[in-house]
Amino acid sequence: MLFSQHFGIKVKATDDWFDAILDADTQLFVDPFLIFKENRGFWKNAHARIIKHFDTAFTLIAQSPNRESLSYGRALRILTFREPHELCLGYTAKGTKGAGSGVLYAKLIAIAIEDAIKRGIVHPNHFEELGVLNEGIGPDRISDIACTILKAQLVEYTQRICSQYSIPMQAHQIFASAYDEQRMSWLSEPVRLPTNPFKDGPLLLLPRRFLRELPTLNAHDWWSYYEAAKLRDDVNYEILVKVDKKSIIEAAKKNPGLVRQWSTDRESVPQNEYDFANDPLGVWRWDQVTSFYVKHNPLIIEPPRDESGFKAVIQLVIGQFKLFVEDQGGWYLLWNSANKEKPEHAAQLLFRGIAQSYCRANNISLDAEVNLGRGPVDFKFSNGYMRRAHLEVKKLHNGAFWNGLERQLPSYMKSDEVKNGYFLAIRYKDTTATVQRERNLPKRVKALSTSENINLCFEVVDGRRQKSASKL
Repeated sequence: MLFSQHFGIKVKATDDWFDAILDADTQLFVDPFLIFKENRGFWKNAHARIIKHFDTAFTLIAQSPNRESLSYGRALRILTFREPHELCLGYTAKGTKGAGSGVLYAKLIAIAIEDAIKRGIVHPNHFEELGVLNEGIGPDRISDIACTILKAQLVEYTQRICSQYSIPMQAHQIFASAYDEQRMSWLSEPVRLPTNPFKDGPLLLLPRRFLRELPTLNAHDWWSYYEAAKLRDDVNYEILVKVDKKSIIEAAKKNPGLVRQWSTDRESVPQNEYDFANDPLGVWRWDQVTSFYVKHNPLIIEPPRDESGFKAVIQLVIGQFKLFVEDQGGWYLLWNSANKEKPEHAAQLLFRGIAQSYCRANNISLDAEVNLGRGPVDFKFSNGYMRRAHLEVKKLHNGAFWNGLERQLPSYMKSDEVKNGYFLAIRYKDTTATVQRERNLPKRVKALSTSENINLCFEVVDGRRQKSASKL
């Protein structure tokens, strides 16, 4: 459910805030580089505030004789960032509340600052440079850092919007609602914010123009820049096609000047916010479209009284998803405007949107990406403890298709002591391999059910592009 839907407001064309999905994290990140581009209005000094915070950390660490010193301890304190789950963004295994950064990541950031200082970088023009000096600082941490430092400004921004739309607010205590510069510490003071009905916690809004699928300055962008520079300077340089992040970090540490030049060069290159209209990753529009579909296609289902009734509800939900994709234009949300298929996660989110409303109405819990020790199963259905089932979604042409069916799903089911499994194959292509897989799927499912002594069902959904998306 969107923020605007829950509070019953109509978003205006002049509104610049991100209309967040309240019951699931949207896998996008705040890009500090897009904040850097702000040169007027409410956010014009925001990036300078971030850099000032890191200047303090650099100074404290540079003055530290060792990692046990008082100044180093202060640096760790101001480098402790938590995931701002109030924004409903980023990667989480379930719902909208992640694990956050904490002291462990503060130490990683401090080590990255130490490395930067040793290599002559004493002032952070863009703190994202630290992400190419330490493996543990990824795009989610960069986003968390920016949002934590700007938390007080995000609170004020949210309050302005709530006042404009008469949205009710309650007192909530949140981490980093203010920063005490004299004591160099975060404060967790009560502030008035709207409440997320799904988590009974606070909500924060932010400009959607700050969001991208990855921050502009990221390790792989640095590697592309590094490769181009090496090719210019050395005709014998051999490009590593599938380089891991460890190698990227090593190259960055050996070339600190080039890292600084890379970030400076990016300042003159226009950077675009995420395209919400086309939603190329399929991370946002699924909620609105599936909510509309379910609302106008209600199902009256007999509540499950036994195992067969429980499985019948799941089959009915899968059938509705198949109908939605194949006959009601839902396939359109599996493709982007460039006629390229969206990531597999887009299909999983689309299934979640269809399934969760029908399941909720029939007293069946649907949990997404549940980690069972051997990895996260895509979906887990449950009606009490005894009635449970797992479901995996895979593209039919995915190179790991058979592995998903014959290794992943049975492994998850065994870990969770589940006997009922469902395998949802989405067809995007007409290649010989795809057609052959679809033909072989029934007998391989049957053989697997027998060998593993499980109840395994499958469904193939045709997600190929059609001529018209007018129904959608």
